[in-house]
Amino acid sequence: MKNYFKKFSIMFVMALMFIGIGMIQNGNVANAATVGQQLTKPEIGWQRYDSSDSRITSNGVVYDPGRYGGSVSTNPILKFYGSKIRIIDAHFPSGYTSNTIVTIDGVKYPSFSSIGSTLYQAMVFEKTNLNLGVHTVSINNGYLDAVDIDDTGHLINSNESITLDKSALNLTEGYSQQISATTTPAGEQVTWSSSDPSIASVDSTGKVTGVKEGTCTITATTADGLTATCTVTVTKENKSISLNKSTTNLTIGDSETLISTTTPAGINVKWSSSDTSVATVDSNGKVTTIGAGTATITATTLDGSNLSATCVVTVTPKGTDPNPQPTDTDKIVNIAHAKGDNTNNAGGDVTIIFHGSADTNLSVVKTADVKEVWIGDNFTYTLVITNTGTKTAKAVVVNDPAPNHIDFNVSGVTTTQGSVDSSSTSKNIIVNVGDIPPAGTVTIKVPATVIL
Repeated sequence: MKNYFKKFSIMFVMALMFIGIGMIQNGNVANAATVGQQLTKPEIGWQRYDSSDSRITSNGVVYDPGRYGGSVSTNPILKFYGSKIRIIDAHFPSGYTSNTIVTIDGVKYPSFSSIGSTLYQAMVFEKTNLNLGVHTVSINNGYLDAVDIDDTGHLINSNESITLDKSALNLTEGYSQQISATTTPAGEQVTWSSSDPSIASVDSTGKVTGVKEGTCTITATTADGLTATCTVTVTKENKSISLNKSTTNLTIGDSETLISTTTPAGINVKWSSSDTSVATVDSNGKVTTIGAGTATITATTLDGSNLSATCVVTVTPKGTDPNPQPTDTDKIVNIAHAKGDNTNNAGGDVTIIFHGSADTNLSVVKTADVKEVWIGDNFTYTLVITNTGTKTAKAVVVNDPAPNHIDFNVSGVTTTQGSVDSSSTSKNIIVNVGDIPPAGTVTIKVPATVIL
């Protein structure tokens, strides 16, 4: 029995020794402290920085051998990378404040007191479960003896910062734009990353390239973990193709080169003919007529968008005028009544004369760029003429008479198609527009002055 108790006692003492050894590792205490308790060393999972660390700024340092590291800082500010923090201060019977406030990332926490009956280093504040990252901490109306943070984290110079020259960026698919980072101190190493490289990628210099439609975040990170972000929105590219002509009339054996215009410029196109017995087309858009009839020439983009534009080619035998002059019976007068009842609402009639078949119609909308005018004021009328029919309107002429109280500025008239007739006066503007294809639009701007 004695041997049994002897063996048990030895085992018990050894267990206590192992427990004691487990309580301290590399100078770190293993027990779980609570706010208000004495904590002269950091616990396992924590590391301690003295208040005199150069990365902590304050209103001043008070030296006292009774403090951790021999000093305390007043109203300090610090930055750290981690997810938890403990404030260590010295309990003191008098002369200390009872309403110290800690602010973390702009959030204020309930005040605490550092007044105690006995002088010792105590944990006076603790905050865990922060997001792993950089946090800014300030202590107002109080002191800092030391700070404990994650043993995998680190302090950051409180003056260190990073900003970007753009907080938001709009890109088109396939296009790139540079984002620049500014750091304090200058020249800090920056790492760039994208939250979704399938939407927008970023290289080591901050050059962002749009990949596909969507939104993602570009982040610049310093070696200390400070970050700055830019929201990037990528949109599809606005692409289009058009030809310089929608219709053309040729005789057998003639040729004409059609010109394609793409947005963006430079997209390669493929040419084709709906009837090669009437007209053929080469890789440069040159149309060559073969026989009488009608063929549609099509230009199609080759960048994957498969956009197309067409021109209807009418071929007649040799000796036939492909563009005969219209007869009087072909002449149609279309008087468009512009909406409005006064100067600023562009009242009045605009006469449009064109040649074509009866199922071709033109509409006009006349507006002014002012809401009200006085004598001597200048403004501009805008006329938008649209072919709403199914046939091409031939030799269109626009005739716009001025009201008695308005003079037109003939030299300032502009048109997107055709020319201003030399017989135009300050009281009547005549524009020789020319042909307008189905769905075609012509815009005429007429500057005017109020005289009465």
